[in-house]
Order: sequence, then C-alpha cells, then structure tokens
Amino acid sequence: MNVSLRAPARWQAWVFGLIALITCGAAFVGLSANGLWIDELFTVYVIHHNGGLAEVFRRALTDTHPPLYYFFLYGWTRLTGLSDFALHLPSAVFAVLAVVVFATGTRRVLSPTAIAFACATGALSTFWFNQSQNARSYSLCMLLAAGMLSLAIALRRRLRTQADFPTGHWLALSVVGLIASLTHAYLLLGLGMVLLFLLLGAPSWRMRIALIATGLVVLAFNVAYYKMMLHSSQQDLQNLWFTNSVHFFRLETSHAIGDLIHGRIQTVLSLILLFGIQRRLAGERFFVFDENDTRWTTQLAAFVLAGVILCGIGVSIVVAPSFSDRNLLTCAPFAWFLMGRLYDAAGPRGDTRISVVLALAVMLVVGSYLRLLPGRHLQHLETWRPSAHYVERLPGCGNVELPVVLPYRFGHADNHFRTLAERDFFGYYLPADAQTKAYLPAELAGRKPVDGLPQLLAARAEHAETGSGCTLLTWGVHDLDESAALKIALDLARQPGVAPRRVLMQEFNADHPYHAKWDPGADGYVYLAIPRASGTSQVEPPPSPAVQLPQEDAATVGDRVVVDYLSSYTGTSGPPYQVDLYSIQRWSPGKPPREDFLAVHRLTCNPPTSKTNWGVWPNPASPGCTERPLPTSAGDIDGQL
Repeated sequence: MNVSLRAPARWQAWVFGLIALITCGAAFVGLSANGLWIDELFTVYVIHHNGGLAEVFRRALTDTHPPLYYFFLYGWTRLTGLSDFALHLPSAVFAVLAVVVFATGTRRVLSPTAIAFACATGALSTFWFNQSQNARSYSLCMLLAAGMLSLAIALRRRLRTQADFPTGHWLALSVVGLIASLTHAYLLLGLGMVLLFLLLGAPSWRMRIALIATGLVVLAFNVAYYKMMLHSSQQDLQNLWFTNSVHFFRLETSHAIGDLIHGRIQTVLSLILLFGIQRRLAGERFFVFDENDTRWTTQLAAFVLAGVILCGIGVSIVVAPSFSDRNLLTCAPFAWFLMGRLYDAAGPRGDTRISVVLALAVMLVVGSYLRLLPGRHLQHLETWRPSAHYVERLPGCGNVELPVVLPYRFGHADNHFRTLAERDFFGYYLPADAQTKAYLPAELAGRKPVDGLPQLLAARAEHAETGSGCTLLTWGVHDLDESAALKIALDLARQPGVAPRRVLMQEFNADHPYHAKWDPGADGYVYLAIPRASGTSQVEPPPSPAVQLPQEDAATVGDRVVVDYLSSYTGTSGPPYQVDLYSIQRWSPGKPPREDFLAVHRLTCNPPTSKTNWGVWPNPASPGCTERPLPTSAGDIDGQL
C-alpha cells in the first residue's frame, strides 16, 4: 500500500459509489417478500386502531421505546393502509436517506473515495440490510444519527469560520436531537455525547450555555416520558431478555461489530489499521482531507461511540437491563465515519500498480457481499405469515380453538400478553374470527394444569385416527429454537389421549445470512396429531394434510419431525423418578429419513419463568424439581438427527 499525503484516487470513489448505489436501490426490492416479525407485529398493535394519537401514546407507554416513530407510522398508515409493503417502505426510505445525509454531511471532512467506501460498507452491513425493511424505528435512528453527525460538523465549521453566534446551526442540532431522543433512548445517549464533546471545545460561554440548555430541555422531555412509561409499561423491565453480566455486555458489543461489518470486511479493515500503525511508527503522516475539521470529527465519532457503550452499560446497571447490539447500532453513522477515515488515512491510494491491485482486492471483498442482495426475495424474518397461512388451510380447523405457544420471553403470562399474542401476533395473518388461545409450554406439558386443555389435545388426536376434524395440537414461532420446539413435541406426544398417536412437527424455515450466502433454518413450528405407526418394520412417510400454499409461503416449508412416545420407566428404589422413551424421525425433502431414540428424565415441577429459568423444560436445579443428581445431557436436545 502506498500511503502519503495524497487522497485515494478518485476512480475508487466511482466503484465504491456504484456498490452503495446498488445496495440502496435493492432496499426497495421485495418489500412485501417478508411477513412481519414479532417486534413489527407489536408496532402494528400500537398503531392499528381508530383512537388517534392519544391511543397511540397510551399503547406506546406499554412498551420500552419512545413514541415518535409510532406517531409517524400511525399517520403514514392512515394514508397507505397496513400492507407489509406499506409498513416496510418508510424504513427503506429512511435507510437510504441516512446514507445520503451521511455522504453529504461528511463531504468536507472525508475524501470522495472514503465517503463512498464508508457508504458501501455501511449499506452492506447486516444491520442496515435488516433495518432497511423493518417496520421499527432503527432506520429512522440511523437517519437522525447521520443528521446529528452532519450538524455537529457544520456547527464546528461555523464556529471556526465566523465570530457571530450560530443560531441556525444550534437550533437545527437541538431540534434534530430532541426528535432523535424521542425516537430511541440510545439516541438520547448519542446526543448527550455530541453535546458534551461540543461543550468541551466550545469557544465561548454563550455557546456553552446554549449547549447546556439544549441538553437540559431534551433531558426534561425524556425524563417526563420515561417517568410515565415506568408507571404504564406492561413489561417487567427488570426481567426482559437483557442481562447485566460482563459476558453479556461483551457478547452484545461483539454482535454489534459483526452486524456493522461483515467478516471479510473486518479482515480488510484490520489489515489497513495494522498498516497505518506501522506507517505511524515509521514517522510518516496520514492523509487528512481537512486539517481543521477531519481530526476533530474523528475524535467526535470515537467519543460518541465509546460514550454510548459506557453510558449504555451504566443505564443498564443503574436503571434497568437494556444493553443490546441493536441499541448500540442506532449510532451506526458515527462508525461509518471511522471506517471512511481509516480508508483515507491508510487505505490504498490507487495511483501505483501495487496500490491499484490492493484497491481492486478491497473492492472485490466489499463487492462480494452484493451476493446477499437476492435475499430480499427470501423469507429471512420470523415465519408468522407462512405458518399462519398453513394453519388457516388445515382441514377442519376453521371456527375451532387454535392452541398457540405463548412467546413466554417476549412478555409474561398475564391477560395483557396472552391477548396480545392471540389477537395481534398469531391472529394477525388469520381471518378476523380465528379463535387462537395462547398456552405456556408448561401448560401444554401438563406441569401447570389448565381446565379443558387435556380434553382438547385428546380430541385432536382422536381426529387423527378418524380422519376427520382438526388435528392441530399447537403452533409456535417466537422464542422457540429447534431444541425448544422438539421438547414441546416430546411433551405433547406423552399427553393422555395423544399417545399412542404420534406428533408431527412441521417446520417452517427462515433464511439467514452466512458469510456471503443464505442458509435456511427452522423458525416456526406447527404441531399436528397423526395416527400411530403401522406396526410393520417398513418405515413409511408420515401422513401430512393436503395444504396448498402460495409460492412464497411454500418455499418456507421445511422438515417434518415425527415424535412417537414409546413407554415410561418408573424407578422403585430410592427417590422416585420417571424416564420417558421416545422415537424421533426426521423427514427432509430429497433425503432418506433419519431416526433416533431418546430417554428423558421427566420433571413435573413448574418453577416461575425468569431469566434464570427460561427453558421449555424446567431447570432441574430449581428448588423442588428433583433430588436426583443433575443430568449431563438430557437438557441438551438439539434436534439435529
């Protein structure tokens, strides 16, 4: 690499700019290809009514996010309706505008090539890809963060070049900062870091007083809102999925970096950074686009990102656990700037033969992630929509109760969250008269008795034998990985009246990015009762209902897993214990079936659901669950037959 006081060659800007342009254009492709996932379904719950902004505000108070994005989306959907396309379109617009505002706002502190590189890598990130078609506030957050960065740069330049008070710049930063803070709590932290950095370098007391006034006014609005929220939220803020361990903070920060920068691009940036360090140790200077403002902006971006991480940890410890990768990445444009600055300082210049080769290599690495763009046509979020369409078409399941698995980590098993799950999550893609009923895994397993549920499951199993009537046992999407889903199938298979019939677990796949390709993985699960095995030695495919799905839904239908409860063994010496024996078959399209056998120690206790006991099966270490030694493997079922 050839590092000198020269800027990277302009031709590189055209290549990186083209990559960024293609990526931004792809944000508008496949806006209706994905159904909504659970957070988006909650967004729709907040805005889907005729109660006006007052009702939006009331419902927003039950959440943990500020209300501004909900206000916007409520007005937007009054004009466009609630189609998946209409709900996703604003996020695509905001995400692209974030790139535009970033490029425009940094044009005086970064070279065109560095800006184009930052825009290309930022727009190819997993976070930008996901949020640009996500009906949540994160795309708007990126736009507002880019706006704060751009306005801070402009304010600094104005203070440096003119002596009078920059009223327009200060007001613009104050208004954008207030809007940002009422869009996401971590943008309040980001604004605080921007104001503090400006305050430390303010040239006059008048400017310092103005910045302090901005901070106090914005803080007052947010304190008032969060005080109301703490008294209104239906969430148990101390028992959400966040934790305050050092391991969790480190893990979420690592996830944020991974979602911000793809693996091979991380390698490229690391090599550029090492080269820059070597050059600095050799006493060579780096290219700086603007001697007055570039280094200042670099310090600002690093200060904001470090401050948001540290303050996020502090808020998580002092107020309520809330630190997460998505929250950190609301300030992603500040990280984009650092990537651009690194390329300006130590990236290939592109003006000699070797530096041209190195620049082309970087472009190939960055451009290789364009292979992810066809994923816009894939179902890469939760499979609420295709699994709902499947359930809707099940023979005999119209106008009957449809048992569903309550998303037990999303909310708690009170009436509010049960109704929310039944009507606004599972019921969203079903006909309006669908009779969904939410149950905890412990209720489906019989560890927590529910009147009428054993009879319902037995009746569904009887329908499987007679060939008429609904055979749906339950249906789950959120909070279930394949291991948890298989445990529910095992519990269902041994319920009185279900055995000796079998349980068919129909999987629905969502695609997930892996390096520069998409891999399908189980995400949704529909549990059906099917007749008992034929009793012959021949292994026969399980009977499946004749359900015709639209093409985009049919593509998500995955493996079929058959669970057959064989018997139980009850010990007669020492503390009583019971071991259940199962046969498990996996039927994958185009592959021979696989079978395994499993012995499981049954636990009948039902400890309270909490962050320390969030599994489908109770933790054997919980008080009163077992006096036997703790198992070494029975809790590690992974479903990978």
